[in-house]
Amino acid sequence: MMRKISNQSLSPDPNLTAARAHFSENGPALCSAAGILAGDVGTARVLRLMSDLRTATALERGLRRRLVDLHRLLSLNPVSDSSDQDLPPWTVLDPGSPEVEDICLLTDRFYELLKKIDAPQQQYCARALTLIEQKAA
Repeated sequence: MMRKISNQSLSPDPNLTAARAHFSENGPALCSAAGILAGDVGTARVLRLMSDLRTATALERGLRRRLVDLHRLLSLNPVSDSSDQDLPPWTVLDPGSPEVEDICLLTDRFYELLKKIDAPQQQYCARALTLIEQKAA
C-alpha cells in the first residue's frame, strides 16, 4: 500500500513543499504512468522518489535531477546508460488510448512543477551574477 506524502510540510524550502504537494496529489497517477512506461522499474523509481521527498529537509540537486529524470521518462525521452536492445513497454501503446492522454496531461502538470521549483533558483543565480559583476566593476 502506498503512503501519501503529507502536504503539510515543516520544511522552510518552498520548492520541497511544492514537490511534496504535487506528489501528494498525483503520486498514485505518477506511479501508474511510470509503471506503464517502464514496468516495475518505473513504479519503483517513483516510490523511491516519494520516500526521499518525505524524508528530505530541502530539495537538493540530487532530488531535482531525479525529478527531471522522471519527467524524461513520462515524456518518452529517457536517457539510458544501458545497452538493452529490448523494446520498452511504451512502444506498444496506442497513441489514441485514454491512458496515453492521461499520461500526457500528467506530464504537463509535472512540467509545471519543474518550472515552479526551478524559478527561484534561476532568480538566485541572476542575483548572484549581478553581485559578482558589481564587485568586479
